[in-house]
Amino acid sequence: MGEIRQHFDEEFKRQTVKHMEETGKKATQLAEELDIPASSICSWRKQYGNNGEKAQLIVDYDRLKKLEQQNRDLQEEIAVLKKAMHFFTKDRN
Repeated sequence: MGEIRQHFDEEFKRQTVKHMEETGKKATQLAEELDIPASSICSWRKQYGNNGEKAQLIVDYDRLKKLEQQNRDLQEEIAVLKKAMHFFTKDRN
């Protein structure tokens, strides 16, 4: 049978990475202590470590830019619809 995958919440992952950074322990050492795969800890370090925070900022910045563009597009669409509404209601009177 296959192995049962362990699931860890975000707080546990962050605390593990923080502990690793503060103590200077290697992922393999910490993996032995916590009985979890070292590859998981390495992945968490990329995601939540000091460099991970910078990577998250880049992702957030890209998402912000996309949302701002979407907002501009929707505002333009609203302006066009308002003009069309005024044009069509003007013909009624």
